[in-house]
Amino acid sequence: MPTLDRQTGICHLFRVKRREFIKGIAVAGVSACGLSALGQLFIPFADAATVPGFSFAHITDLHLDVDGTNSWQHRKKSVALFIDALRQVGRLPKLDFIVFGGDQIHAGPHDRESLKVFRRWVAQLDVPYYVLLGNTEVSPIPGSSTLGRDEYLRIWKGRGLRPGRSSWAFNPVRGVRFIGFDVTMDGQPQGEAFPGRLRWLKRELEANRGKKLIIVATHQLLHPTTPKDLTPEWSLWMVKNHDKVKKLLARHRNVRLVISGHHHSSRVETVGRITFVSDPAIVSYPCAFRVFTIGRKGIHVKNIALSDRTMVLRARELLLANPYARTYDRDNPHAIASYSEGLSEEDRETKILL
Repeated sequence: MPTLDRQTGICHLFRVKRREFIKGIAVAGVSACGLSALGQLFIPFADAATVPGFSFAHITDLHLDVDGTNSWQHRKKSVALFIDALRQVGRLPKLDFIVFGGDQIHAGPHDRESLKVFRRWVAQLDVPYYVLLGNTEVSPIPGSSTLGRDEYLRIWKGRGLRPGRSSWAFNPVRGVRFIGFDVTMDGQPQGEAFPGRLRWLKRELEANRGKKLIIVATHQLLHPTTPKDLTPEWSLWMVKNHDKVKKLLARHRNVRLVISGHHHSSRVETVGRITFVSDPAIVSYPCAFRVFTIGRKGIHVKNIALSDRTMVLRARELLLANPYARTYDRDNPHAIASYSEGLSEEDRETKILL
């Protein structure tokens, strides 16, 4: 049985079998209230019937901080929330891979210790995982943080990343290309696709014109979740030259799905042939992640809620009480909860049996 350091959340075991992994996570005291599923969406695409089936999870915005301070993010419980997320992964039918979508580690004096927690827990996964950088990984706090972009590229080498290369791509199955496109800006919350990155993306898309399906993942948003994302006040959530990137993607008919994090909100919107999916965060309400299943009929999108409802409800309280809520709706700040859950039937939380 693995043992847990309750201060750091580190399980002192590098690899265990799937059943033992679930048991090990239970040691952390995460309550087992069952598995919830949030809203579902079916996205058809051409040639779906000829693509081998596969599934993956997109887990984003952990903001791990072993000594975190709460804001609108429940960072005091960031480690426990992360462990709960992995526990849910362990209860799902086995995935083909996992993408960690950025902001795994919160910038600050505890970043190295928080990274140690992340590495020890993901070492127990029995599926491959890939990592995107987020703004917190490329925006170290001067005089406080001990890690920055170069350190993360070195430490996460082989997880898509490598020194000097923060964008990556691979073929999960025959006929499919998955692209992790780095749009982060050093020292800034918003994103930008710089010219060199756009040239790399263009080469990737051109080289894979023959693929049946291309999926693109970014940290910051390429498509707004609300008109407010296009205002100066909320522009920090967006990629600055998002229109230029979207025009490039739209020229390739096999690009059908774009996945992003960063905004900690659930949103699904199809524009032309491309479905843009903004995913919720683990560290803030509604404390959930997405599972994507590609099958003979198309793409099935499902949010998986965390099981510890006490932590999730506390995350909701923090969100509603924070000034951030008023930036969404000055007259009705509680509307931020519905926005974060998802405003439409396709976005919104629904509890179903798995």
